[in-house]
Amino acid sequence: MPRGITRMAWFVAIWLASVAVIGTVAWLIRLWIV
Repeated sequence: MPRGITRMAWFVAIWLASVAVIGTVAWLIRLWIV
């Protein structure tokens, strides 16, 4: 596997994880406030 593709895969995986965490936190805060 070329190095560039591996780096891109890591970047996408980290981005998806951060989006999921931020989305969950935002959902919990909204639930808690309401």
